[in-house]
Amino acid sequence: MTTPLPDKVDDAPSKWTSWMDRPLSSVQCFVGWLVSSALFLGLSALLGGPSEGDAVESLYSTWAVAHGKFSCIYPIKGAHQVASIARPSTFIAPLYPLISGAVAALLRIGHDVAFPSSAQLGPNCSAAVTAMYHWSLSSNAVLPSIRIAYLGWLILMAGAIALLRASNRGRTRWEVVALLLLAVAPPALESMVIYLHPQDLIALGLILGALALIRRDSWVWAGILLGLATTSQQFALLALAPLLVVAPRSQKLRLAAGAVCAAALIIVPVVAFAPGRALRPALIGSGSTPSNGGTLVEDLRLHGMLLFAVARLLPIALGVAFAWWAKRRLGPKLLEPVALVALIATTLGLRLVFEENLFGYYFTALTVMLILLDAVKGRIRGYTIAWLALVTLAFDPIPWGFASNGQSWGLTARQQLPAWFALIALLLIAADLLRKRIRWYILAWLVVDVLTLVKMPWVHTYLRRSMTIWFWQIVLVPSGLALAVGPLLMAIRLRGEEVPVGQTNYD
Repeated sequence: MTTPLPDKVDDAPSKWTSWMDRPLSSVQCFVGWLVSSALFLGLSALLGGPSEGDAVESLYSTWAVAHGKFSCIYPIKGAHQVASIARPSTFIAPLYPLISGAVAALLRIGHDVAFPSSAQLGPNCSAAVTAMYHWSLSSNAVLPSIRIAYLGWLILMAGAIALLRASNRGRTRWEVVALLLLAVAPPALESMVIYLHPQDLIALGLILGALALIRRDSWVWAGILLGLATTSQQFALLALAPLLVVAPRSQKLRLAAGAVCAAALIIVPVVAFAPGRALRPALIGSGSTPSNGGTLVEDLRLHGMLLFAVARLLPIALGVAFAWWAKRRLGPKLLEPVALVALIATTLGLRLVFEENLFGYYFTALTVMLILLDAVKGRIRGYTIAWLALVTLAFDPIPWGFASNGQSWGLTARQQLPAWFALIALLLIAADLLRKRIRWYILAWLVVDVLTLVKMPWVHTYLRRSMTIWFWQIVLVPSGLALAVGPLLMAIRLRGEEVPVGQTNYD
């Protein structure tokens, strides 16, 4: 097993890194898992618990699976006699509904009240949404079903542990620190408390597990996890496609076969049970419905297949091209921990460049990969912490107002957040001046923070400035991608000369 690549030529072990590299016992690691899980669950509960926002994208499918009505896993959308919050406009990919449905059946959620019969669900599940909605009110099944989403954290945590241990950072203090950072990462929390998207956490956990298996030269199983990840959230293709490029020639077929078989094992039965309704969510998922817009791509006013090609296919194509270029430069060293994690962090981040919409939880993949990239390198970068703070400033995970889990203190916290951050930045700058140095990225961060403190004169005096989506896209996406690709470019500069340019056969 190779050691992680340094991100600077003069990266010598310091007292801090030596302390972080000290091994932990199995009991200490287990305690770390418990503490990080308690932190994630505790913060989620403090912020109001799992949100009902977007829950309808998975709840009806969950209940259909839990009660064996697989033909209604994707009921007919449209006007129903239900509350507006309970009307689905789209459905998510099938993996999470299958998992949550199995858990709901095991826990017998709502089983005290008879589930709607096939006749009540209607021909071709035309009345299923209305019937299941009224059943959920009688059985009080909504909140228990929503809380199943916490499983997403457990799968993400398992994948992170597997990757760290396959990269020689596991069973050390780095393992615990990385998990604690993941537990408090605002985008991951937002996927629970603002928009209910546990499928994103599950897909990321499976991708991380696949990277760990690649490090252990288990390509078939890596393909299986990646195939399952695509049936949870289709952005997993941004990891699968580049990995097919960088895989050794003798392993490409194994990786592809594992992915195709695993995906088919989930998709084919679902499509067979719900023909005509399951194929689109199984292949595209829920991310194709326009919502808030405001991104650079949205301003181009693209539609139909052209929009799909730009927003979905172009990031994959660019990821493949970047992986091919990196492979030519690094050869087999591209499969070393830092280079491999940096590559996938970059390709997953490309999604944010071409999105028509941009929500805080969209940054979950890049956030998770950046945290783990720093842990694998053995150095938490100040730039990474500053970037995470900017994401928090732009998309804070505090429910407020009319949110189903809104907190009475949510609006106050949201309004005061830039002031708290500005105070921290000023204290850091003052400390740096005492040490006769200046970290320019903190000054730049403070400027962006101050922009959000300025109040609009024509809006409610209590509301701070709400910067446009494209502003945050321009600020956050290039800087996040720079953090992701930087260690890989450094690896190419340090070790690229060891592999002749153009050499790609490293069987």
